[in-house]
Amino acid sequence: MSLAQRQHRFTFALVFVVALAAAGLPASAGSFDFLFSLDHVHDDTQYFLNLAVSNYGYTRPALEPLLPRVRFVETDLPVLFYLQHASGWPLPQLVDLRARGASWSVIFTHTGVPQAVLFEGIPDDPGPPYGKAWGYWKKSPRGARLQDRDVCDLVRIQMASHWVGARQEDLARGYAHGVTAPVYVAEKKGRPWHSGDGNAQGQNTGNRDGHGGGHGHGKPQGKPKHNN
Repeated sequence: MSLAQRQHRFTFALVFVVALAAAGLPASAGSFDFLFSLDHVHDDTQYFLNLAVSNYGYTRPALEPLLPRVRFVETDLPVLFYLQHASGWPLPQLVDLRARGASWSVIFTHTGVPQAVLFEGIPDDPGPPYGKAWGYWKKSPRGARLQDRDVCDLVRIQMASHWVGARQEDLARGYAHGVTAPVYVAEKKGRPWHSGDGNAQGQNTGNRDGHGGGHGHGKPQGKPKHNN
């Protein structure tokens, strides 16, 4: 084998090892600073999550150890908060159910929270993009299996409605025009952070692409003990 071939193989092996090591590393604690401090918020999605943490009363010591197990922080964290409040289940147990691959629709059923709460304030078909989910639920209130992406957005719609006093049906219709719940909340509250990168809106990073789109696969097993 020539010297050039040996160097090429060494370089390839080095790159491969570095890539594997990087893939195995958990997100650094610093990457979650925006959840706990406005000084680290740079877009609407981060601001929405910051509000969720403060409004639901989670402290950094209690929440931060769970974050590496939350695969899609931007979209799943609000649902975890909302479901914990609605069900009374401990947050670590909900994180575990989700990490084991259960869809949100299945987790709602498993924890005894009716999916009707997602459609509070939306008495009629809101049209795209949530008209189909509304129709599934209306036809089968107990057995509907909603897409994860729909559950995540409907939860944020419910949160935004309570935070800024907007009607849920208006917020749902806003999505057809690109006005998501995080964008609406940030606009109403005047984006109270210092943004130097010009990316104030940062609309829902990871929202539509970061979900498993399952219709109820991954049934969780067992009910947890309710210890904090």
